[in-house]
Amino acid sequence: MNGSIGKFAVLKHLATSLLVLASGAAHAAIFCPGNEADFRQALATAATNGENDEIRLRVGTYYTGGVKFSMTSTEAKSLAISGGWSDSLTLFCSIQSPSASATILDGQHITAVLDISAYAFGSGSAAATVSLSNLTLRNGYTNTNGEAAGLLIGTGNQTLRLQNTIQTGHAHNLYGSIYNNAVTLIGYGDVYVVNNALSSLSSKYANLGIFTVNASQTVFLTNNTLSLAGAGFNTLLDANNGTAYRIVNNAIVTAGGYGLAFNSRNASDLIRTWMYNNIGTYNVNGMFNGIAPQADVGNFPNVDPKFVSATDLRPAAGSPLVNLGLNSPYGGVPSIDLDGNPRVDLGIIDVGAYESTRERIFANGFD
Repeated sequence: MNGSIGKFAVLKHLATSLLVLASGAAHAAIFCPGNEADFRQALATAATNGENDEIRLRVGTYYTGGVKFSMTSTEAKSLAISGGWSDSLTLFCSIQSPSASATILDGQHITAVLDISAYAFGSGSAAATVSLSNLTLRNGYTNTNGEAAGLLIGTGNQTLRLQNTIQTGHAHNLYGSIYNNAVTLIGYGDVYVVNNALSSLSSKYANLGIFTVNASQTVFLTNNTLSLAGAGFNTLLDANNGTAYRIVNNAIVTAGGYGLAFNSRNASDLIRTWMYNNIGTYNVNGMFNGIAPQADVGNFPNVDPKFVSATDLRPAAGSPLVNLGLNSPYGGVPSIDLDGNPRVDLGIIDVGAYESTRERIFANGFD
């Protein structure tokens, strides 16, 4: 009996810490790391294995321990990194917690947290996606030029997706490169930033930097909660050639910087903006060549969003974020919020990354 249990434990470790599933038909590989070393190995293997890769991080906290988690690849393949995974009986890594706080990547105020450089421009790259989801990244730090303190994702023609993540406690302590931000996203294809909460970030350049190149690209900023006080730019939204920005259902607080700062590099092809149902205390700045607004509907840039507290960005009682969003924005929204609650409650989506449960309780007759 004890021998059987021991053999099962060994097999479980081998199956879950390395490659747990390979499908020749789908050309996909799934990894299920449960510690820092296994995560680093999964990133290294995924960078060069010629397959579409999914890295399922188990529930827990992963510390950088003095060296950031990183991956560099030029493969025209998809990569999905997500958190919250655990086992179901003998089915390894088959259940996912819907909460973004179940799996944490922690820079310990010593190093940057995660750097994914996946620049692919070859055949098939436009059909691939690089995504990070259902995770908390916290306490990233750097004073290295060109490095993001918390998260950097750079892609070629692939779709870039950042969804259902919490980014907090990152600090960059160096002027210089425009990529010296708390969070930096660089893409040549469409970029989705959906249902994320960013707060307590500190950078001498920008707290959130998004960089695009082509007029054919669209950046979808949907249902995020952005508490981005400080920094030279609270957000730096930069485009070489007239990228479209669809900014919908975001709770935004900016202070002490340039707010939503759009940097258009082409005077004859300005950044196009569609803004719907954004609420908070923020300002919009068209830097250098300005912007080309296409829509400005249902926005309240001078209203306190009424978070529970400075560190709890959920809607408090009486928050104007509740039931004031657009249910079906371009680019879509996930089915759950950062806590794992249904994303649309009582028929109307809330603005921001969290769906209030208070109204549901009261609707059921509780006071």
